[in-house]
Amino acid sequence: MTRTLAGNKCDFLTITSKDKDPKSAKAMAKKGVFISARVHPGESNASWMMKGVIEFLVSNTPEAKALRDHFVFKIVPILNPDGVINGNYRCSLAGQDLNRRWKAPSKILHPVNSSVKRLIRSFAKEREILLYCDLHGHSRRKNIFMYGNNIKEQPHATRVFPYIMSKLCDYFSFEQSRFSMSRTKDGTARVAMFKELNIPNIFTMEASFCGADRGKYKDQHFTTEYLMLAGQRLLESLIVFAKIEIK
Repeated sequence: MTRTLAGNKCDFLTITSKDKDPKSAKAMAKKGVFISARVHPGESNASWMMKGVIEFLVSNTPEAKALRDHFVFKIVPILNPDGVINGNYRCSLAGQDLNRRWKAPSKILHPVNSSVKRLIRSFAKEREILLYCDLHGHSRRKNIFMYGNNIKEQPHATRVFPYIMSKLCDYFSFEQSRFSMSRTKDGTARVAMFKELNIPNIFTMEASFCGADRGKYKDQHFTTEYLMLAGQRLLESLIVFAKIEIK
């Protein structure tokens, strides 16, 4: 997609089923899904959720096939490669929190943010985007939960997807999820992309650095398997939300 300040590659993936004619009505009817992770380089649990997303999407299960047939997925596995490579916890090589630079990113200081916004704008012109989800880790709270936005006229619109997720993943907490748009969060991907795309399903999905206090894995630390399963459950929630029939 682009090069970082240090000259490292920032790659993205496109995952979907192959269409004989990419411009056919069937192909163009596919909706878009954008998923990203590791804007904060120290949140390695986000990468395990992303691994779960990718491995499930490219699997041979009927659910994965249905997802590829109905959606085009754009995925950025690591938004801050410089920070990951150099061992930063939260910042880029410019010493900035890139998840506060989405509103008006600099092409020079924030090349990945700038390139991602161009990619999403192009993606949104090509097809309707149904979901944008940015994967994170949380250092204080337990469980997995989401931060979403709020539409005053339709408050339920931003809450349906996380509620479905809570029914499919028993260590996902709908009660801990929050839906608001404070000024201090204007520069985050969640709020900036909401104002850019004007769609309800834009979320930050947070996974505890610790573990769960509910469900099957109560009082256990999250293993990589649990985090990967959360990534899978995110996609399964999309199937339920979009009312896709599995054949």
